[in-house]
Amino acid sequence: MTSSIILRIVPFMGSVLALIMSVIFILMIGKKSRGNKRMQEISDAIFLGSRAYLTQQAKIMLLFFIVIEVLLFAMVKFKFLQYASLLAFATGGGFSLLIGYIGMWISTKTNSKVTQAAKDKGLGEAMNIAFTAASATGLLLGVVALFDTSFWFNILYWWYGRGTSDLISNLDNVVNILVTFTIGASFAAFFMRTGGGIFTKAADMGADYVGKVESGLREDDYRNPATIADNVGDNVGDVGGMMADSLESWVGAIISAEFLGFLAFKGSTLIINSILLPILISTTGVIASITAMFFIKIIVRRYKQNASVSLLTTTTLSGLLITSVIIIILTFFTTRFVMGIENIRIFYSCIGGIFAGFLIGLFTLIYTDSKYRPTRNIAESANSGPGTLVVNGLAYGMESTILPALTVIGAMIFSFYIAGGSSDLRIGLYSVAISAVAMLSVSPFVIAIDVYGPIADNSGGIAEMAELGPEVRKTTDKLDAVGNTTAAIGKGILIGSAAITAIALGQAYFSKIETLNIKLIIDFMKDPKILAGLFIGVIMPYLFTSLLIGAVGRAANKVVIEARKQIKDVIAGKSKGDPKAFITIVTKAAQKGIILPGILVFLIPVIVGLLLGPGGVVALIIGTLLSGFAQAIFMANSGGAMDNAKKKIEEEGRSGTPEHAASVVGDTVGDPLKDTAGPSMNILIKLISVVSIETAVLVITLSGKIFH
Repeated sequence: MTSSIILRIVPFMGSVLALIMSVIFILMIGKKSRGNKRMQEISDAIFLGSRAYLTQQAKIMLLFFIVIEVLLFAMVKFKFLQYASLLAFATGGGFSLLIGYIGMWISTKTNSKVTQAAKDKGLGEAMNIAFTAASATGLLLGVVALFDTSFWFNILYWWYGRGTSDLISNLDNVVNILVTFTIGASFAAFFMRTGGGIFTKAADMGADYVGKVESGLREDDYRNPATIADNVGDNVGDVGGMMADSLESWVGAIISAEFLGFLAFKGSTLIINSILLPILISTTGVIASITAMFFIKIIVRRYKQNASVSLLTTTTLSGLLITSVIIIILTFFTTRFVMGIENIRIFYSCIGGIFAGFLIGLFTLIYTDSKYRPTRNIAESANSGPGTLVVNGLAYGMESTILPALTVIGAMIFSFYIAGGSSDLRIGLYSVAISAVAMLSVSPFVIAIDVYGPIADNSGGIAEMAELGPEVRKTTDKLDAVGNTTAAIGKGILIGSAAITAIALGQAYFSKIETLNIKLIIDFMKDPKILAGLFIGVIMPYLFTSLLIGAVGRAANKVVIEARKQIKDVIAGKSKGDPKAFITIVTKAAQKGIILPGILVFLIPVIVGLLLGPGGVVALIIGTLLSGFAQAIFMANSGGAMDNAKKKIEEEGRSGTPEHAASVVGDTVGDPLKDTAGPSMNILIKLISVVSIETAVLVITLSGKIFH
């Protein structure tokens, strides 16, 4: 009992440590200069625009929240759920929204400080400030992930354990309610990531096309009033949305592993320890991330006078390697202490998960970095016009799905069999889920290197709009170049982890059905209902991609029309432009664009279950996972490669040429793929699973279709 209490306290200690370090990092950047009055005005405009968008989005989310809470309450009244599920859902969504807002606040309050540092002290100090702010954001993710999952486990364990000695029944209530918390986190992540993606890409596409191609203006030229909306989009999509997305992935992996651990060790004295192991592994990730962050800060400070893009990139990637190695070392001792030497094979699945994440990040880098063949070939194809460039970009994006898919397959099979899945199915499934937890335990550091990118991008925009001179913009462009590389790796890891987390959640649904004493025999060729569920799952990502890209296209069209009118008047000296008009356009478009997808993602699993039974839902989960994962990789890498092909042409001094115009067109095609539809696939494949798990009893009761 004493050992169990200690294990339950450790994650809280990790959460406190992450919070302390995050506050220290925030205080460190708080002392830095925000620059001159013009720089501060631009930074404030970006902050106000970001806050206005998130406030409006919170209102839309509140309407959905009320509807879902009413439905959950009805399920409680009919005894399909527990009352605690209502509060668990609320905190999952509330914390996701909060962490996204705080991340946005940190990034928008740091951008002009990075610009000023680039102006006064050069690349090294600018990198130091940007990475310190991004590290604070990454650690806040760790605070929420550790605290909330630990809090809910402990409070529920205490509540349902009052006055009873039935440990199994107690833990059964706990793990099922925790799934509702995951739904809340996924709900918020879907709206923030998807809505933010529509916002940022509509603004970016319109600003780039009218500003660069039609008007011949530079990137972030002050004469382009759409530029502010573009910079706002970097924060609401790539910071706020990314934070919510990462939290949802991480807690989804933790809770699916807890659920499967409960089933795998039911009847064993290690049942509580198996549930606590995922959150303890995540705690090692926070410790490892803090260590790696200090390593980077030391290197940057030491070489800040001689900093270069290659040095900073190598240092950052070394930090990711350090994080991974420390997690592996700490996880070995954690697993041995918590599960005993007889279950040490579970630890090997952690190595498989971390290694798989690192490989997927590497493959993403190969297909999106301009140093490698795919992006170089895409840039060279600009000589033949935008059509050739886009075709090549899409082709390389499709090719890029092969190696990550094989890596996920390898990680899944390795994790299953290394832990003894051939002799004990449930241990194997638990091990697969643990590998996803280990992969996502690098999240604080991954978020740091990802959020760093938008901060660097914003600092370049401020330098241009404040007319600080070409040498400052040159420095911020170098910062952005480092961010492009690190963000690509971060996105790859998150996509890979989403796939393995979705596998774990799908297995959790299958296990949930078994706990209801329903034996499923899935025969895709003989049962048309199973085949129908599979087909619905396959087309789901296509439906969502269509809805999201369509929303971006319609919004971008409005931005283009408004930008043409305003830029013409600005250049003619008739007006200074109205950036708020663009923020209003894309905010309305983003809110309108997420309503239908938001309804469908909750309704479809229930409808499929009612019409096709639990076997159809299993097929739905499988189809959505396979189709969504491939699409996520394809869209992220094709869009990233076309974006970097454009940057490569600009770095070569060919801005304003026909080749550059072709690359801008390619970038506008790739942008909604990599930053709107692509990231949304991560959430879709997991949300389908968690909604299915939580509505399983309802579906089986109402469908009356018991498959044997």
